[in-house]
Amino acid sequence: MASPCKRVVYLTRMERFSSAHRLKSDLLTEPENIATYGKCFHPSGHGHNYKLEVTLRGEIDDKYGMVMNLADLKVILKEAVLDKLDHKNLDVDVKHFHTKPSTVENIAVFVWESLEADVR
Repeated sequence: MASPCKRVVYLTRMERFSSAHRLKSDLLTEPENIATYGKCFHPSGHGHNYKLEVTLRGEIDDKYGMVMNLADLKVILKEAVLDKLDHKNLDVDVKHFHTKPSTVENIAVFVWESLEADVR
């Protein structure tokens, strides 16, 4: 008898956090930073309210009926990401951004690297 087909589902959890930063690249001159980042290069920085969506894809576990326990995901997100980014100056408080601009692309990489081991 053939085994039943496993269902693959997508689950998304959304969280919000607020952070400050200044867009700046050490690889650019000051005029290049101004041309690239405009008002986001302001010496005092600026802040954003971010919306973070984490989507998991996987088969439903027969025993538990879940891809992942969303209560566990909530704790992982809090400890691995939100506690590090929320109400922080990204460029000052988060080591990951000491050597790279705190662009949304690099924030996404930080989030992925922070979650990867716990959600695989």
